[in-house]
Amino acid sequence: MKLNFSAKRVTTIIVIFPLVTLLLYGALSYIFFSYSQKKDIELELANYKKSLLDIEKERLKGKINSLTQLIDYYDTISSTKIKDNVKMIVDVASDTANNIYSQYKGVKFEYEVRAMILNALKNIHFEDNIGYHFLLDSKGKALIHADKLIQGTNILDIKDSNGKQIVHEFNKVIKDQGSGFVNYYWHIPNQNKKITHYNIAYIKKLDAYDWYLGAGEYLKFANKLTRKNIIKYIASNSQSQDGYFFMFDSDENMIFHPNKNIDINLENYKTEGFHSDDKYMYYSSYIPKRDWHLVAAISIKDLSANIKKKQVTSNIKRKDDMNVNFYILGITWLLSLLLSLYLSSIVKKRLEDYEGQINQNKEKLIFQSKQALIGELFSMIAHQWRQPINKIASIIALLRFDLENANVDKKEIDKSCEEIENSIEFMSETIDDFRTFYKPTAETKKVNLKALIGRSVLFLKSSIVKNNIKVIQDLEDITFELYRNEFLQVMLNLVKNAVDAIGSQGVIVIKLYKNVNGNVIISVENSGKSIDEKLISKIFDPYFTTKEDSMGLGLYMTKMIIEKHMNGTISVEALQDGTKFIIEL
Repeated sequence: MKLNFSAKRVTTIIVIFPLVTLLLYGALSYIFFSYSQKKDIELELANYKKSLLDIEKERLKGKINSLTQLIDYYDTISSTKIKDNVKMIVDVASDTANNIYSQYKGVKFEYEVRAMILNALKNIHFEDNIGYHFLLDSKGKALIHADKLIQGTNILDIKDSNGKQIVHEFNKVIKDQGSGFVNYYWHIPNQNKKITHYNIAYIKKLDAYDWYLGAGEYLKFANKLTRKNIIKYIASNSQSQDGYFFMFDSDENMIFHPNKNIDINLENYKTEGFHSDDKYMYYSSYIPKRDWHLVAAISIKDLSANIKKKQVTSNIKRKDDMNVNFYILGITWLLSLLLSLYLSSIVKKRLEDYEGQINQNKEKLIFQSKQALIGELFSMIAHQWRQPINKIASIIALLRFDLENANVDKKEIDKSCEEIENSIEFMSETIDDFRTFYKPTAETKKVNLKALIGRSVLFLKSSIVKNNIKVIQDLEDITFELYRNEFLQVMLNLVKNAVDAIGSQGVIVIKLYKNVNGNVIISVENSGKSIDEKLISKIFDPYFTTKEDSMGLGLYMTKMIIEKHMNGTISVEALQDGTKFIIEL
């Protein structure tokens, strides 16, 4: 009944499913087309915006690069002037020191000569204090230095803000050339050490002792005229309608901005690269030599207008494409609907024919499986009958002997008749059990599972005894509603399978209980040979068997009965010594 009901439901779904699918397909297709076109437009606008931004970025970068090249040109001129200035200071100071050394060497004590040289050099100053000089020995000790924290200390391993080892560079120049220029970044003496500036120094070895003299000047303070010319250039290029320049230093002092009264957060522009707000796009660049932050700005007003114009055009195109797709989709949907109705009717007819064939095949399989089991039960019943028949024959022979010898006792005859009746009753019960099993049951009813399991063991008692197998039954008293004979067939299959697996001498353990979820659990465990792990997945397949004289339907029918007719499950476990089947109802 359940199988037929499922078949009718399937055939109904076969008819309805294409219709529902087409309706869903139409709705989903429209949503998909709409969504995909919206995404395509968004992607197209994003690419268009990116291309416009890339063009503007290149323009900004080009402006900054042009300005940087101009500053580099001015810096080259300033650097030449600085080099001449620091070299002149060092030459004058070194001549002074060398003259004192040559004049008083051997005349005065050495410490007096050293003191005279140091005093003479301390009194030398740069014009407008735009630079400083220093005196070091070869080991890195600062004998004279404008920075009070450095003077008198060893600065051999001191580094500039870029990690350059300055004194090591000095020593290398002195060793290789005797004098020369060294460039590095250094803070202004006695000021904030975190703010460094580009410094050009000239060093020269003295005749006195192992000393060398140096002088350094910051490019930042080198030439006021250079700064004035650069600011003039920036101002002249900040008059365009689409953008402007501005410039500030690391202390956030505005050096130039076309709007003198503007109040902006300069910290935002210290990071080199591109920035933007609602009105402008910016590109920031830093010139360490001068400690200048250069910023070029371009208006994005025209850029936004072009993007909006492109968006309007794309939306119009999208609407037109959606209308065309909607008409095509409607026609396709109508044709598909007619075709699906025609195909559904054909599929329905063939499915009904196929279902009838499947039901016939299943009935044949059940019949074949039961017939095979009944054939085996016949031999077991014959074996069980042999003992009571032999017993009856021996009783009759003994009675006949007593009659011939006139040695008849009424009590003995009654006892013999009672034994004959018991044997006949045993044989009759065996026949009744067999007839009950063979008779099909069309309806479920509540049965005692413990009694049915015991009955299945009794059916197979001859094989169990013959093969010297011990059966342990750990059964709770449980009543359950099911098809009685089908459950008996399941238990006969499992117990017989256990007997076959053991062969000779072993143990079968049958358990019946309820688990924590209230489900009925039946397990049949044998101590025979374990199943190969590779075969476990095939053990319930129809016609699969490892026995020469088996059809391979027993376990298949067992699984089908439990799952289809009892709404349960069956599983198998390969043990170290044996196999365990577990049923859950």
